[in-house]
Amino acid sequence: MRRLIASLGLAALLITPAVAQPAPQANQAQGAQAQGGQNRQQARAAPARTLDAVRRRGHLLCGVNGSLVGFSAPDPAGQMRGLDADFCRAVAAAVFGDAEKVRFLPQLTVEGGLDALTARQIDVLARNATVTLSRDGSRPVIPTAVLFYDGMGFLVPRSLNVTSARQLRDKTVCWAGAAGPGTAGDALTAYGERHGLGLTIRRYEQPAQVVAAMEAGECHAFAADSGALVARRVTEFRVPENWLVLADIVSREPLSPFVRADDEDWRALVFWVMHVLTGAEYLGVSSANLIENLGNPDPRIRQMLAVEPGFGRTLRLPDNWAARVISTVGNYGEIFERNLGRQSVIGMDRGLNDQWTRGGLIYSFPTR
Repeated sequence: MRRLIASLGLAALLITPAVAQPAPQANQAQGAQAQGGQNRQQARAAPARTLDAVRRRGHLLCGVNGSLVGFSAPDPAGQMRGLDADFCRAVAAAVFGDAEKVRFLPQLTVEGGLDALTARQIDVLARNATVTLSRDGSRPVIPTAVLFYDGMGFLVPRSLNVTSARQLRDKTVCWAGAAGPGTAGDALTAYGERHGLGLTIRRYEQPAQVVAAMEAGECHAFAADSGALVARRVTEFRVPENWLVLADIVSREPLSPFVRADDEDWRALVFWVMHVLTGAEYLGVSSANLIENLGNPDPRIRQMLAVEPGFGRTLRLPDNWAARVISTVGNYGEIFERNLGRQSVIGMDRGLNDQWTRGGLIYSFPTR
């Protein structure tokens, strides 16, 4: 009987209209929250409010890589899958209560994706984009929250018999991307000079070209974000067992979804979607046990699952937005494991992308 009641409660929770409704008889604290949200919206009013535009359109426009398995790539049925793709589904679930109300627009490069974002061709860019000072300051775009902690690593053939990047002395190291300051090429050059390696550095436009060059023996090492190398080794090289991703990490690459800088309300929405995903994992709430947690006495869980009213008001979302995200997409750990981790063909360890309680860097902000 208790499970039936909980099930009915979840059903009611998930069919609330997508437009936030004011909670009746809000207490003093809820009234203060409402006033704070109202003031914030007035102070940060943007020329064009992204949330309103997305709602009118009926779907989210998400810029992704589109060809990197584990992050964003089509499955055999043509559905976009991966960590980045599922993050955009989480945003769609928050806005519409439907994780499938999103269209994925592949972006050939990060810079091209940022251009598309600036031109309002997409609403959010989730494309392995590193947060850097030059990127943050040179365009009218802004990062939201780190979705994946990465760093430059190296993939080498096992036949090269090296176990460390410092053994790549006088070798040809190849990378892919746009030329210019602040790129992976700069980080690679700095690393080689710092350790006196005498590297020959060769740039390609696209990662697929580097994969082909590695297979042809034209490059001794492939330098890129380590997470991408782990994924490409399994999915793009003919015999994955012949290749090794070295343990060395020679740069910091915090990868974040980006939004336009002229709409703080939208940035806040995307930011808090991420922290609900990570916070749900920290609190032990998943898509599998959401029903059971409706009766959890923990006030943090009661607030997140809209047992207590007022949770969505500040973001102009229905109170049950977080519950709908978790029920349809899962928490951060679920998303990671099915796309990159033990439930995927990639089999990546969580590493830095584990909860802080297990030695990682994932630390959710309080949603109170």
